[in-house]
Amino acid sequence: MNLVLFIIFAVLAAIGGFRVFQTRRVTHGLPFFAASLVFLFIFLSFVTVDAGYRGVVLRFGAVTGRTLEPGGHFIIPLVETVEPINVQVQIVKPDEQAASHDLQVVHAQITLGYRVDPADAGYIYAALNNDAQNRVIVPAILEAIKAVMARYDAEQLISERTAVRDGIEAFVTQRLMPHHILVDAVSITNLDFSQQFNEAIEEKVTAAQRVLTSQNNLQRIKIEAEQKVAAAEGEAKALEVQKAQVTPELIQLRTIEMMNAKWDGQLPSVVIGSGGVMPLLDVLKNVKQK
Repeated sequence: MNLVLFIIFAVLAAIGGFRVFQTRRVTHGLPFFAASLVFLFIFLSFVTVDAGYRGVVLRFGAVTGRTLEPGGHFIIPLVETVEPINVQVQIVKPDEQAASHDLQVVHAQITLGYRVDPADAGYIYAALNNDAQNRVIVPAILEAIKAVMARYDAEQLISERTAVRDGIEAFVTQRLMPHHILVDAVSITNLDFSQQFNEAIEEKVTAAQRVLTSQNNLQRIKIEAEQKVAAAEGEAKALEVQKAQVTPELIQLRTIEMMNAKWDGQLPSVVIGSGGVMPLLDVLKNVKQK
């Protein structure tokens, strides 16, 4: 849009100048030409800085130290220019191969969120040529991966992932601080190990699972045995209670109940008593005589 307006004002100024020379009547063409030059000057003097950026003012290519906030501003046309510097949070995802403390090969990918300190946008342009990511940020992350992961064994990189992440963040933050780059967040998005290490870890997990299963089975068997002992003890105590409750009267009563349950309505022909086996008729005669 700015280029279109510039072309329009340039064309208008050229038309005004052409009319001055064509008509040779300065009073007719000069006002139009002068007005076109004024509008062109104003247009070239006005610049805008978008939200999320800072404008570094350059004078003949040199940094002036003046930084523009988002919005509209006036500069000296043809003398000063403005370079936009992104101060929003930006994401970079480098990956690197490193060695753990126990010499296992680790391939890691780190996601880093960073932003430029708005007050030092001029430094980013002058010292880093507005390319902080490739010049200092990615190299700092790659160095942090190798330095921090060398402190841990391969298994610790998995079990102590949070500590590893914090170590990388602290390392990168310290390295980028002199360059006025602020670290927003660091995440370990991927960790890959060699096939041999993965197989060893899988075997270890399987063995641990087997041990846990065996322990569970042993505990189950122990509990079942204790339950059987408890059941047997309970049965024994119940028998003792029942035995203590057995009396001659109870035995006689149970015998009568059994006989009644089995009696078919016919009197027995003999009776077993203290005198031996006697016919039932003799027993009845003795009862009547008494």
